[in-house]
Amino acid sequence: MSTPQPLLILTPDDLLAERWRALSSSPIRATELSGLDSWRKAGHRLVVVDLGGYPPAAPPLWTRDAWQNNAADLAILATSSRPDDEEGLAALNAGACGYCHSHAPIDTLRQALEVIAGGELWVGRALLSRLLRLVDSRLPRAGLAEWARPLTEREREVAHHAALGESNAAIADALGITERTVKAHLKAVFEKLEVTDRLQLALRVHGVR
Repeated sequence: MSTPQPLLILTPDDLLAERWRALSSSPIRATELSGLDSWRKAGHRLVVVDLGGYPPAAPPLWTRDAWQNNAADLAILATSSRPDDEEGLAALNAGACGYCHSHAPIDTLRQALEVIAGGELWVGRALLSRLLRLVDSRLPRAGLAEWARPLTEREREVAHHAALGESNAAIADALGITERTVKAHLKAVFEKLEVTDRLQLALRVHGVR
């Protein structure tokens, strides 16, 4: 099944472009970053970008005017053949909605596009942990009554650990419970706080709705 929204493929790599064509029934390809401007002006949003397909001496794509002038109105999945957390953080900070390997399975790339098209973030576990810890270091924690009132004491403990990007296994070890119990608590936390992922949970813990 292909991505239902119109999709812009941005890469100078012919082989990668051919592979990405399976992501949509009729994708549009661009090789230059200026393609973002015409894509936005046409009223489209969804883009998959090859960060590593350009000369290494050139400025990173996310620092260029064409990216910075259009990213806020687009849903950009930034990809790299050599994913790196620093690169991922920089791209996300510049407005990308997701970051992954450019040669990830087509089904995974399609899922990532569907997630960012829905307004959510797509990143790997290691990068997500860094994002959550960055949120924790830069934002003050909200008062307990502002977010945790509907939660049980154990759910609050699990929420605090999850908001720091800790894995289910690490939370289980820290609290002396099973991973299955952690998953159950997280499911309850997400439902009660009306969030869908750990980044949203971290923002809620810090008073950002």
